[in-house]
Amino acid sequence: MNFHSLAEFIQPQVQQMSGKEASINTLVVAIKRFSDTLSNSKSPDPSRVLKDARISLSSGIVDVTIRAPRNQFSAIVKELSNAASELSEFPHIFPLSNSIKLILPEEDYTLVQGKLAHLREAATQANVSKLILNLSPRAEVTPGIASYVTELLFRNGVNILDAFLGYGDIIMVVDYKDGPLAYDVLQREIQGSNPA
Repeated sequence: MNFHSLAEFIQPQVQQMSGKEASINTLVVAIKRFSDTLSNSKSPDPSRVLKDARISLSSGIVDVTIRAPRNQFSAIVKELSNAASELSEFPHIFPLSNSIKLILPEEDYTLVQGKLAHLREAATQANVSKLILNLSPRAEVTPGIASYVTELLFRNGVNILDAFLGYGDIIMVVDYKDGPLAYDVLQREIQGSNPA
């Protein structure tokens, strides 16, 4: 980059904002120092941070959207949690702005469906797959890791129906036919992060 040209370009704005005369040389030095700080603060490459990640794939999943006023959320989540004692695994429950997402195995959904009859199911997607990516502590704090993962899957033709980003996990719901492909793409990326 030509720091001198940049300094000439911003000189009028700097003088207007500061109300003082700013020499080109002073601006060049300031730009150079700022540029040096940017090159020293590189964030880790997201593709390398998947090194210690673990991935699981489950098929036969149901993704349920329950519409309800926000003031009823706590009662509904409590009700769903109480019903979970009869299930094979605790469902993923995600309160959103105007709905609650419930992700659970199909056989568990069949068990609780009667108990949920009084709730307004806005949408139910049956026979989808669930991917859970458990991140390493290093990956958890890497800026852009979730964007990297979702973009990687998109580039490989995987349509993500839902994604929920937690501190240590990324939970994604994909069409059942995309599940194995998504798993393979992520597994290759994880293995590629582990140099032999």
